[in-house]
Amino acid sequence: MPLQLRNANTADAATIAALMLPDSSSQGGTLHGDFPPEKIRHWLEQTMEDGMPVILAEDQAGLLGVLFSSHATRQESPVSAAMAQLHQADGPFYFYGPVCIAPRGRGQGLLAAMWQQLRAQLPGQQAVLFIHANNPASLKAHARLGMVVENRFTFEGQDCLLLTGI
Repeated sequence: MPLQLRNANTADAATIAALMLPDSSSQGGTLHGDFPPEKIRHWLEQTMEDGMPVILAEDQAGLLGVLFSSHATRQESPVSAAMAQLHQADGPFYFYGPVCIAPRGRGQGLLAAMWQQLRAQLPGQQAVLFIHANNPASLKAHARLGMVVENRFTFEGQDCLLLTGI
């Protein structure tokens, strides 16, 4: 099976959690926070309720990547509230991320493919995201997508960059 992109559903929660575990904060990874299956299932329920896509990239061996999106009104987390306050909105926007790609899928254009799929489903809306300033690989990958740094902030003692992209 060649690369397939599709929208996630709640049945994907455990698989997504397993993909994200090695990159979670508690494991020394670059993702902000931890992502147990219950949290992922809750996020998936919210995104489906809001009509927001969560993009999965898969091949014959399984899940290669996930890209979350959430509605701009979903500001329950402190980092979402901080991003919304800092963002200089000049039109509709949504929260992009987290995004996670399996090591075997890195360097193959998966992020760009998932980003294109997300943009096709949310045309004309601006993505708002944050990346830890000490994560040059993610910053470089998102710059290649055309995303730009809009602001800088500190969250939970970490230097972060607010990025946007359309």
